[in-house]
Amino acid sequence: MARVQSSLDRPRVVIDAVELEGAAHLPETVKKQLVDSLQEHEYKETSDWIRDVEDRVLRAESDGWPDRENEGYIGFSVSAQWKPTRREAGLVHVSLTIQVDEGSQKRVAEIDFRYVGAQLAPPAFAKADLRKLIPVEDGELYNRDKYYAGLWAISRAYSEKGFIGSTVTNSIEVNQVNQTIAIMVEISEGEQYRWGHIDVLGLDPKVEALLKWEIKRGSPVNLRLIDVFFRDNKSLLPVGASPDSVKWRPDAQRAVVDLTFDFRPPVLPPGGSQPFSLQITASANFVVSSLE
Repeated sequence: MARVQSSLDRPRVVIDAVELEGAAHLPETVKKQLVDSLQEHEYKETSDWIRDVEDRVLRAESDGWPDRENEGYIGFSVSAQWKPTRREAGLVHVSLTIQVDEGSQKRVAEIDFRYVGAQLAPPAFAKADLRKLIPVEDGELYNRDKYYAGLWAISRAYSEKGFIGSTVTNSIEVNQVNQTIAIMVEISEGEQYRWGHIDVLGLDPKVEALLKWEIKRGSPVNLRLIDVFFRDNKSLLPVGASPDSVKWRPDAQRAVVDLTFDFRPPVLPPGGSQPFSLQITASANFVVSSLE
C-alpha cells in the first residue's frame, strides 16, 4: 500500500525575522523590499535555502547599486546565518541575519600583458599599443565598464588583423594593504587567417565589375570590411542586400576564410514562408575572470 507522506516528512522553514547588516549603499526602499520578500517566506528544510537567500541579496545589491564596480568597489561578499526560534509540526521558524560586505575601493596599480600559447611569429601588437586600448590609467579607481570596453577593443583589433580565433583572458591580484589591484591580461593570438575564395552570385557581370572591393584574396581577414563593402556599393546592389546574407567558411587547415556573396532572390518553399538559414559569425573572444 502506498504511504501518504505527511508534513512531518517534509519539514519546512519559515523566516520570521530578518536583520540586514552592512548594505550601506543600498537605498532604504531597496532594503525594505528585500527584507519584505524574505520575511514569512517558506522553504523546504532540505533545500539549499541559504544559497537562495544570498542570491536574492546579490541581485538586490546589483540592481540597487549597479555602478558599484564602476566606482572601484571590489570584494563584495554576502553571508547568511540563521537560528531556530520555535518549532511546529513539520515547520521550523527561524530568525535570519544577513551580513553584507560591499568591498572597498581599489585603484589600478598596473595592467600588464602576457602572450600565451604557440607563438610562431612576433606578436601582432606590442604591449604598449595594447595598453593604450584600455581607457583606465594606472592609479585610477578601477572602472568595470571602461576595463571591459578595453578588452573588447583588444579583441576587435585582433579580429581586424585576421586573428579570428584569438582569446583574451585575465587574472587579478588584489593588494589589501595598498587597496590596489594588478591585472595580467593573457593573450592567445592563434593563427592569422586570410581571405580565400570570393564568389559573387546573382549579379550582372557589368555591375560586378563596378563594385568597390577592399577585400583582397590573400590579405588578412577583417570582418569589418564586409560592412564597408555594402556601405560603399549600396547604390549598385539589389534593394535589401545586407552583410547578414554573406556566407563565409573558415578553413582551419588552410587558415583561410572563403566568402560567398549571394544576391539571388530567395526561393520560397511551398506556402510562401522564408527558408531557414543559418548564419555563422566569428570574432576574437575575451573571458573576464570575476573580480569578487
